[in-house]
Amino acid sequence: MRTPLWLSATLGLANAMELANRQDTGPYAASYGGGSGSHWHPKTDHPEFFSLRVDTPAQCSDQGNYVNDHTIDCSLANMAIRLQRGSAIATRYNKWWSPNLPIFLVDDNTKLYKVSKKPLQLYIDGVTGALKYGPVGWLPSNAIAVNFFKTGDNPEGTLGLSTAFLSWPSTQGVTSSALYDSPWWLCPRGRTGQFEVFVSNGNWGGSSYDDSSSDVSKDTRRCKKVSLAAVNANPWKKGEPAPY
Repeated sequence: MRTPLWLSATLGLANAMELANRQDTGPYAASYGGGSGSHWHPKTDHPEFFSLRVDTPAQCSDQGNYVNDHTIDCSLANMAIRLQRGSAIATRYNKWWSPNLPIFLVDDNTKLYKVSKKPLQLYIDGVTGALKYGPVGWLPSNAIAVNFFKTGDNPEGTLGLSTAFLSWPSTQGVTSSALYDSPWWLCPRGRTGQFEVFVSNGNWGGSSYDDSSSDVSKDTRRCKKVSLAAVNANPWKKGEPAPY
């Protein structure tokens, strides 16, 4: 008995979908299953997972503003990076009662993602220079989604000087003239105590203090140049505190 053409096509489609489901196994299937990007996974077979903290001098305490007679600025001590309403935000962190920090990875295409069941992709806003995020596959037309680099290894959460960094648009040490010159700017959000993350003007405007290529004027008296420490993290451990 000959099988109708429409039935053959339907069976073929069902088999293809089943094959796709069977192939979507491994560690990413649980982390990226369901919702947006349900069959998506980052293009890497050696993911390095990390959370982000502001790299402050080793002499800084968790709460201090200055040490050594005001010679070392510790106003950003114990700041960590969170995602809030489409933007990357630096906010104070207390490991005893704050929620776990978001976990990120950079894939082989130098794209930056937040690890979650519904994955998020981070990008540089091509107009303002802000570090922002959105659902995978739904980035705005002005998004610059490549040239993120995570370098080094930081299993102990070392700060000042961190042993691992996140940088853009190249590895830290190439983005500016000095070996450890900071590739990010943190600018305050009013009096909230939080800071929004921007790329350094040294990589965006004509100089470290020139923001003419951006439509956001950054107050150089209040914004601070920083490095972002990439602290090793494990996305499959449930309920553990931050890895530092």
